[in-house]
Amino acid sequence: MIPRKYSLLWRNIIWAGVIFFLCAIPSDSIPDPKLNIPHLDKVVHFGMFFIMSIFLCSELRYQTRLSLRKIYLIAIGFSFIYGGLIEVLQFKYFNRGGDWWDLFADVLGGVAGCLLYPTAKKQKDKLVDYLYKKLKSRKEV
Repeated sequence: MIPRKYSLLWRNIIWAGVIFFLCAIPSDSIPDPKLNIPHLDKVVHFGMFFIMSIFLCSELRYQTRLSLRKIYLIAIGFSFIYGGLIEVLQFKYFNRGGDWWDLFADVLGGVAGCLLYPTAKKQKDKLVDYLYKKLKSRKEV
């Protein structure tokens, strides 16, 4: 079994890779979802960095003794730097247009992830506790 600290690290690395891959593929290779959602690409950027921010907050909270404020600054800063790097790479190398609004959506997703991290953690802890009690009660029967 993989220790928790390594699984959290790999979860972040894999998610960063997923974001990179999705942002690196040519835009004409992305299938049209046929959804009539205005600015769908901005919603996707927001969602990817929202998830990344929650993952990063979770790992930093588990691995370090940093205050939540510092963890949030790191997560938001990482969203800005990683999102900005991806936009530059899209513009220069990936045959896609780099977009300031995509970067804004990335950072906004990072901020929202930080703001909702405490709530997400509480809900996850409740679910884990519930499942643990269910498993424990089955073993006792």
